[in-house]
Amino acid sequence: MTRVSLVCCLLLAGCAGYRLGPNLGANYRSVAVMMFRNRTYMPQLEAQVSNAIIKRFQSDGTLRIESAANADIILTGEITEYRRGELRSVRSQVDAPREYRLSIVAKVEARDRVTGKVVLAATHITGKADTFIGNDLQSAELQALPLIADDLARQVVTLIAERW
Repeated sequence: MTRVSLVCCLLLAGCAGYRLGPNLGANYRSVAVMMFRNRTYMPQLEAQVSNAIIKRFQSDGTLRIESAANADIILTGEITEYRRGELRSVRSQVDAPREYRLSIVAKVEARDRVTGKVVLAATHITGKADTFIGNDLQSAELQALPLIADDLARQVVTLIAERW
């Protein structure tokens, strides 16, 4: 009987450090995502990135989305780069691109609303997606932008909600 008790105690002790919810601390339950600043020439990028981060927090569930006046954490950011790099070219024409890797680089920072204490120091994050070019490069880019914004949002939420 003592062996069974010992095994049960060891199994339960193994889960002692496990927590549900955000790893930021008990103080943080909500976040406000401010509209990002767009330092690139690509229009409306700030709205896509900010909305993608809000949607990702909503689906993640670790932090509630609130207004800036009511949130525990204020997330701010700026989009610093929009890049397009050639991955492949057409076989018959080496100088004609067929596939691009598109990326958005953003600098994000999170602070405690009340104290102003830095929760997440300014960090550069890159969201990426690859796209094939048909007849229209602009249409291909516009279709890939939500994918890039979502990739960036996933990384931002992971940094904030699952911080150790």
